[in-house]
Formats: sequence, C-alpha cells, structure tokens
Amino acid sequence: MTKFALLMLCAVSGISHAGVVVGGTRFVFPSSAETRTISVTNTSNEPWLINSKISAPTVWLGAVAFNGQPPILATPPLFLLPPGATGTIRLVKTGDLTPNDRETLFALSVASIPSGRVEDRSVKVALRSSFKLFWRPVSLKGDPEQAWQQVTWRREPRGVMAENPTPFYINLTQVTANGNPVNDAGVIPPLSQRHFTWCAAQTACTLRWRTLNDLGGLTPVNEQRLP
Repeated sequence: MTKFALLMLCAVSGISHAGVVVGGTRFVFPSSAETRTISVTNTSNEPWLINSKISAPTVWLGAVAFNGQPPILATPPLFLLPPGATGTIRLVKTGDLTPNDRETLFALSVASIPSGRVEDRSVKVALRSSFKLFWRPVSLKGDPEQAWQQVTWRREPRGVMAENPTPFYINLTQVTANGNPVNDAGVIPPLSQRHFTWCAAQTACTLRWRTLNDLGGLTPVNEQRLP
C-alpha cells in the first residue's frame, strides 16, 4: 500500500486554531519591562509543537516597516504542548529601540505544528497566526485608550486622508464609507497620515469607524461627515 502524508502550513487569524488557544489578541511590551509572558493552551486530544517568533509587521495594511533587529525575543522558539496542557511563551527584552517618541509595531507569530503520528493517506496542517505586538516607550505622553478620539479625516482629490497626531497606533475596524463596509482598513501609524481611496467621487462622504484597544475591545462608534 502506498503511504501518503502531507504537512501543510496555513496562515490564519484569531486566537484559537487546531485546539490551541493563545491568551490574548494583541500585546503591549513597555520599554521599561524586562519580560512578559503569554499563555498557550492545548484544548485538543493530541500534542502540538508550538513555534513562536517576532518579525516585521508586514501582514497589516498601513503598518510602518521595520528592517532592524527587534528588541524583543520570543522564547522558547519551539516547545511541545501535550493534550490539555498550558505552556508559556516568554517575551524577553534584548535591547532598546529608536525612535522613542512613538510606538513600534511587530508581529508575534505563533504556529501550531502537528507532532503526533502521521496516518496513512492523511493530511496534517500546521497553522500560523500573527498577533500585533506593540513596543511602547514609557516616555510617551497621552492615554492610548483615548487616542482614537484625536484622529481626524479630510477629503483629498482621490479619497480621504486620516491624521493620527498621537504616539500610538490606531487599529481601525468596522469602517463604513457612505454606508459601504470597508474590509481590512488596517492601521494608522503614530504621528502620521495615511491616504485611503474611499469616497473618491465628488460627493459628501460620511465615515463611521471604531478601533480596537489594548485588550482587543471595541471603542465607541465615531462618525465624521466630510463635505
């Protein structure tokens, strides 16, 4: 009999996949901290290998690219998580980062890799999720929970421009432009402007939007009418 086994790696979003639950949806690492721990729980009946790493935030629209070495290390990079067990990923500070007048966004990547016996003619799937990891200098002024209230919008010839005058990232969600849902609006970097192609026609534009806070909760609906 011919044996056929295939291991696939798939990227997914969310906090739970393949029976593996990560204890959070986004994480903040204050620059004054030395370590932070993140729980990982296996709710399935089979063992999984957990692989974690920190990389550039290439999966989110609007994120500022980071080409240097992240000042945080995820350890252990690979460990076995038995059925029903809870393990820990430790984020360890390895250095400092400039600029220190704003947040820097990284991607914490967590993969669940099958570690059990591969059955004949079966498919094993490794799933990888990316979580937002914010490096937050302790010297930043203002309240990150209220930063969304300072975002302003204005019309541009080919759409709209958002301005974020705060040192914190703004994570947009549930955005509509003239009642039309906007999928994957992404983020507005700190102390920056970002152009969007919504409302390109020469008509009035009503934007409704919410943001996600540090714990992944939703802020109130904000609405702005642009002439």
